Amino acid sequence: MIVSKENKPLPVITDQTRPFWTAAKEGRFVMQKCQACGTFNFQPKPWCIECGSRDLEWAPAKPFGVVYSFTVSRSIAMNLAGWQDEMPLVMCLIDLDDGARMYGQLTDVDPETVRVGMRVAVHCESISEEAGIPKFRPHHD
Repeated sequence: MIVSKENKPLPVITDQTRPFWTAAKEGRFVMQKCQACGTFNFQPKPWCIECGSRDLEWAPAKPFGVVYSFTVSRSIAMNLAGWQDEMPLVMCLIDLDDGARMYGQLTDVDPETVRVGMRVAVHCESISEEAGIPKFRPHHD
């Protein structure tokens, strides 16, 4: 496992996933969008999860969604000390407004106030010289 200087795991960046990580590094939230049926895909893959088309392009995605499910970790995640300052750690499955479901960390929130259906917004954080990561914060429309 490759870790950052903060002792957190870094993603394995491939040709297929590079546009996602690079965009997040630049503060942009993008996902693969099928040009045949319009479905947004997450995780990046070579074909559309809905229709099977291989005509996918990277497109801006709406940076909002709702919490589908969540868990709160109150111990050091994955035995890496780099997570200590972020405890308790809230990890969620998010149903994005564009239709995809993705997982991510919910930040800037009291874990006791997190609820299924809570509105959230994406913010991107730099995690290495070549990657950023989308995270989520509570959002009030």
